[in-house]
Amino acid sequence: MTIPCEDPRSAAEDGHAREPSSFDRFFRDQYPTTVRLAHLLTGSNAIAEELAQDAFAQIYRRFDTIREPRPYLRATTVNVCRNWHRRRTREVDRFRRHGATTTDASDPVDELIDIIADLSYRQRAVVVMRYWLDLSEADIAQALECRPGTVKSLHSRALAAIRKELP
Repeated sequence: MTIPCEDPRSAAEDGHAREPSSFDRFFRDQYPTTVRLAHLLTGSNAIAEELAQDAFAQIYRRFDTIREPRPYLRATTVNVCRNWHRRRTREVDRFRRHGATTTDASDPVDELIDIIADLSYRQRAVVVMRYWLDLSEADIAQALECRPGTVKSLHSRALAAIRKELP
C-alpha cells in the first residue's frame, strides 16, 4: 500500500508552490525509524517496508485526531509486526510438520539473530526497542500496551534466554 503524497512536479506546473501537509512531513521524518523497527522485528527489509507502510496507512485515516503521533505510530508498527509474526508462525509450524529442517548458523552475528528470533514476540520486541532503538522502559511499555514492570520482566527473561543459548 502506498501513502499518497503530492507530486512536487504538479505544484511547479500550475505555478503554485504547495506546502507539504503535516502528515507528509511526519511520514518523511518517521519512515526510516519505522522501517528500522519493523525490520528488526521481522528480519526482512522488504517485509519491513510493507509493514511500515501499513502502519502509516492506519495512522493516516485518523492522523488529525491523534495527539501524539510518534508513540501511536510506534505502537501501531509493533501491532502490525505482531500480526505478521502470528501469520508467519502458523506458516512455519506447517512447514516443520512436513519434515523441513533448518541449517545451523556458523557466524556469531547470525547465531545471535537466530537466538533473538526464537524469543517470544514480546521479548524480541523489548530487546529490539531497548537496544536498537534505545527506547526507555516507559516508551516500550506504551508501544506494547503494557506496564513498565511487564517490560522489565520481559527484558530480564529475554536476556536470560539469550545467555542460556550463547556458547
